Amino acid sequence: MRAVVDTNVFISGLLKRNTYPAKVLDAWVFNRFYPLVSKEIVGEYSRVLVRDKFKILGSVDKRLKIIQKFVELPWVYFVYPLEKIEIIDNDPADNRVLECAEAGEADFIVTGDQHLLELKAYKNIKIVTPEEFIEIAL
Repeated sequence: MRAVVDTNVFISGLLKRNTYPAKVLDAWVFNRFYPLVSKEIVGEYSRVLVRDKFKILGSVDKRLKIIQKFVELPWVYFVYPLEKIEIIDNDPADNRVLECAEAGEADFIVTGDQHLLELKAYKNIKIVTPEEFIEIAL
């Protein structure tokens, strides 16, 4: 099963152990699903994680290395979306998540983002919370 993990879940999973976002990251690391990333998704992870408020995770260099270790795992699919999607006007960055999911033929988008969750699905891709992903998919 293939899934795009939205930035809010990725960051939350790094910050708070014993939470559903952390369980999603554990599943990522232990190859329980195939994570899909794109240049835009990795860029978003990086732009957010280097913010000062996340310095609890270490230096900027250390935080960027964390992302690198996740995306370089051999079961991570790097996808290259060819089509632009413009469905969510309130937060255009959410459209990059949809583009990655569509290009990678994802089964799930795992997010805490209200704009995405309100869609419930995009084409055949289910849009779920971390808790729903853990309970129904893993």
